[in-house]
Amino acid sequence: MRTLETTIAVAILVFASSASAGHKNHGQQQYRDSPRQDLFEYAKVVDVRPIYREVQVSRPVRECWEEPVYHTHNQYPKSAGGMLAGGLIGGIVGHQFGKGSGNKVATAVGTIVGAQIGHDAVNGHSQRHDSTVVGYEEHCKTRHQVNYEEVVDGYDVTYRYRGKIYHVEMPYDPGKRIKMRIQITPVI
Repeated sequence: MRTLETTIAVAILVFASSASAGHKNHGQQQYRDSPRQDLFEYAKVVDVRPIYREVQVSRPVRECWEEPVYHTHNQYPKSAGGMLAGGLIGGIVGHQFGKGSGNKVATAVGTIVGAQIGHDAVNGHSQRHDSTVVGYEEHCKTRHQVNYEEVVDGYDVTYRYRGKIYHVEMPYDPGKRIKMRIQITPVI
């Protein structure tokens, strides 16, 4: 503590001598016009505690899932090879029957009947086949998940200066010591 008193005394002497050097008047006028002098000292930090504040945090969350999709196909069998072979054979057989203009009719009827028989022989029945295919499609949706979190809003700092305990709230953790400004104003 003696160091502090010595520092203040030296600061006052320096201040007084610099103030008197710039003025012709050495009376009261010099002290009224003189600016105050700032000095700095350090105080020991005794305790630091964070001050928490609860904040709402919203984060986007993408959710995806698979949904079944049914596709129905109505189709006839597509093989024409049996129909062509059957028509050719039926036409040849039909051509063997009938004479004259009846020969053309018998050939045409034989071709039609042979084509139907060849189609059925290769493709089974001449019915329509319905087929259902199951597929899956991905569907996604974005929603916001809200959480509450604690964040540090400042620090409650306890420090000791000249044997006394003081508290101050600061926006940062000062560490082991805190810088203090001491203002010296001359008194007459």
